[in-house]
Amino acid sequence: MNEIKIHNKVSGGIVIKFYGITQDPETKNYIMVLEYAKNGSLRNYLNTSFNKLGWFDKIAYLRDIAFGLRTIHENELIHRDLHSGNILVNDNYIKITDMGLCKPADYNLSENAKNNMYGGLPYIAPEILSRRNYYTKAADIYSFGIIMYEVISGLPPYHDVSHDNYLAIKICHGLRPRFDFKVPQLIVYLIKSCLDANPLNRPTAKEIYEILDPSYNVELENQIKEVGKLNNNPLIENTVINLGLSYETHSEAIYTSRLLNFNNLPEPKNSYDYYTKNDNIISKELSDSLQLRISQLNINKSESLQINISQLNINENESLQINVSQLNINENDQNDDQNYESEGSRIKRIKLE
Repeated sequence: MNEIKIHNKVSGGIVIKFYGITQDPETKNYIMVLEYAKNGSLRNYLNTSFNKLGWFDKIAYLRDIAFGLRTIHENELIHRDLHSGNILVNDNYIKITDMGLCKPADYNLSENAKNNMYGGLPYIAPEILSRRNYYTKAADIYSFGIIMYEVISGLPPYHDVSHDNYLAIKICHGLRPRFDFKVPQLIVYLIKSCLDANPLNRPTAKEIYEILDPSYNVELENQIKEVGKLNNNPLIENTVINLGLSYETHSEAIYTSRLLNFNNLPEPKNSYDYYTKNDNIISKELSDSLQLRISQLNINKSESLQINISQLNINENESLQINVSQLNINENDQNDDQNYESEGSRIKRIKLE
């Protein structure tokens, strides 16, 4: 019922249109009737059509998402589960959907709210992962920053690593996705602002929309043209090329929303050079350093496990040796007793004789 109320409040425009509800005659379950989006989710659309998209197409999609998020926030709501699977593409229009977790902005008034973590790990703000803050509008902005990276690169965030506790640790330590090609500096800076470890430093949805709107920002258009030349990219003018997007996804990279439970994560922080190096979201040096540190953590965990197993073997061997020794002692004692009894009987017999 909450989702129906939310849809009635913000339905239409960039949020998927809500037509009403119906009931399954057999199961008696209620079903929401929503607008049909023939291109499916944004993630699916990027998989099939990414290389058809020029820079201005990508910016237009991101601007539409920002407008939808602005509408949600201006109605004093927080989406709480914004990711590319919950954004639908219908022809050239973007629609935000899955409002089931959407809550009023003042919903997080109880301590229990901190313990309710649900979503896709790459899109969840570090202050939520570490349980140091409630869901806020700024947490939605972090999710939008990850979506910006995804739309521009075409790649799912952290697609080549396991979405586990170690990734959560790295994100809290400042890990962010990296581009492998030149991106307009304004876009890079906007993404960095959205992904700032401090939620107070993130822009509002309204500010993001204005930055992405060419009527507000002529400099962005100039930078797009410039990086197109540097990347030798024919898609500056939206030339259509029918190519698919190719990448491999780690078997434990999970993008469906799920309950997450991470404990004792470090306090979120930015990298020391976060705002001094604006050619990418995160410097290669820091990214490599974090990967190395987590690899070392895995090694230490493995070594610790081996040590424990070795210690277990030692203890088992010692125990076995003690038991065997004790067994030998007992057997020897028993034999001595038997020998003593035999000797005693012989002595007695001698005396009797």
